[in-house]
Amino acid sequence: LVLGVFLGIQVANWNEARLEDRRAHDFLERLSNDLDQELASIDKRSAYVGRSIDYGEAALAWAEDGRLANGSAWHTVLAFVHSSRILPYSPVDNTYQEMRSAGELGLIRDSRLRTALTEYFVSGTYTRADYILKLNPEYRHLVRGLTPYRIARHVATECFDMAAVTHKACESPVDEATAASVLSGYTEHPTLVAELRFWMDSAHQIIEILRLQRAICVELKQRIDAEVAH
Repeated sequence: LVLGVFLGIQVANWNEARLEDRRAHDFLERLSNDLDQELASIDKRSAYVGRSIDYGEAALAWAEDGRLANGSAWHTVLAFVHSSRILPYSPVDNTYQEMRSAGELGLIRDSRLRTALTEYFVSGTYTRADYILKLNPEYRHLVRGLTPYRIARHVATECFDMAAVTHKACESPVDEATAASVLSGYTEHPTLVAELRFWMDSAHQIIEILRLQRAICVELKQRIDAEVAH
């Protein structure tokens, strides 16, 4: 009888261990999938912010050196408006947060991997740089407030695809003289150009932070995939 009870307990423990191993494996696979999405998100935001920088530097070339973008007042107005576009970043952490809230991080038996996950999603680069990665620059408010409504709506509907989050080629809704007048309004504002410079500096920092975040993400995914393969 004692032997039977003992064997029963052992079998129950074995089954429980198998279930835990299965749950751990499933969570690791989901974490790997999340990090695939994370990499895609980082790349999308890096490219998007990079486009804002390109437009912003074209706008500054006019404000500081008098060089029109593509030799056109309209393209320069477009550069001022497009440079205000932002795409805030936050990590794809659904699975990690689910495990954390359920108290199941212990299913990941490698303590160093658990620590790496916590550093990535809770206390790492993103958290320390959150104030930059989620920046809504004052320049964005200023330039959109100074852009005539008709032009602003044209840019929003004809020069940008909101669903795909991409820029589009578009014709000017105004003549060059009108566009030049809008440019004068931009450069005559007492703080707009200074705020554009600040935003461009911050945007370059965002690109660098995302580059670091991506490198950490790649390494973390490789470690998780190695665990999944065991």
